[in-house]
Amino acid sequence: MTEPEIALVFTADPWVEQLHRHLSDHGGARVRSLVVESSVALEESYDVLVVSHRWPLLTRAFVADIHARGRRVLGVHDLAEPASRALLADVEVDAVIASDAAVDAFVRALTSVAAKPTAPSGSAPPAERTGRLVAVGGPPGVGRTEVAIQLAIALTDQATVALVDADDVAPSIAQRLALPLEPNLRTAIDAVEHGRGELAAALQTESRSGLPVLAGTPNPDAWAQVRPSEVLRVLDRVGDEFDLVVVDGVGSLQDVGGPPRGRFAAAQAIVREADALVGVCDASPTGISRLLSWTVAARTFAPETPVVAVVNRAPPALFRRGELFDEIASSIDVVDVVFVVPDARVADAAWAGTPVGRGRFSRAVGCVATRVSSLPRRSPPLRLDVAS
Repeated sequence: MTEPEIALVFTADPWVEQLHRHLSDHGGARVRSLVVESSVALEESYDVLVVSHRWPLLTRAFVADIHARGRRVLGVHDLAEPASRALLADVEVDAVIASDAAVDAFVRALTSVAAKPTAPSGSAPPAERTGRLVAVGGPPGVGRTEVAIQLAIALTDQATVALVDADDVAPSIAQRLALPLEPNLRTAIDAVEHGRGELAAALQTESRSGLPVLAGTPNPDAWAQVRPSEVLRVLDRVGDEFDLVVVDGVGSLQDVGGPPRGRFAAAQAIVREADALVGVCDASPTGISRLLSWTVAARTFAPETPVVAVVNRAPPALFRRGELFDEIASSIDVVDVVFVVPDARVADAAWAGTPVGRGRFSRAVGCVATRVSSLPRRSPPLRLDVAS
């Protein structure tokens, strides 16, 4: 049998360096790559992934993705930590070995795991979500959440729809619709990543519209504990159950902070994955300027994704609207510009914690829904995972 090819997840555990040195000097297996980001483990070609129980990206969903690509996983546990072996069993690795095992024992384990029957080497990776993803974004304070809620409700006339609050700066859909803060996005991540409960149990139903809603994190400070790849997995799973997923959470996109990931990495990842972007702005020169800046940032991550511009609280004067339209259409490549006029029902609904009733606001957002639903689904982008 030829030497198995492995991908070695890099952690601070001493066995990682020892194993790497032994294989480089004496053989027994060939190290194809050292893995830091999960995207490398998914994209590289090899036979066995060797990973410590301490690696934070090791979840049941991740291991399932590795298996779907015809590869195996050897988990390394610490005898001094009894729970580590149980953790590896819970995420369903193919075999385990103690971290203090002799190097030749590692080689035998690698050979044994690589010899296990696997899916054909040309097997396809897990299918992309079947539902389309519509991301609602724009500068802060322009009524983006209100538009996202009404857009999701309007789209229910044409397809099955779920509304997801992925805003990690100011999540507010649950508060706006008077829904409980739990279950929420963290609940959904636990279900998808760790198999703790069912994803369906994380969705709440808005009583008046019947709209399924996944609430956002109850505390914005939790952004550092929610990885972009986890959010994308949740959106994929929700998209398997619904024709359309409307996600609110694409506000600021400019990088803030250094490695391992920027402050707005989750919003950037959602933009990359979206089939359509709805950019909301205020009906003022400043509002248009901020929309232009937001769109330029969005185009950095999704240069081909169609954008529908929504001018919220638009003036009634046709001349003013014409000026706004000309400025937007001449500056950015949008497929349409929709004007949403002021409506007192919006404020009334906010106080009542209910969706906005039928009126000028709902009719205008209905036009947005019609335009979005007519857009063709774009080709799935290359999934670029984000360092955690």
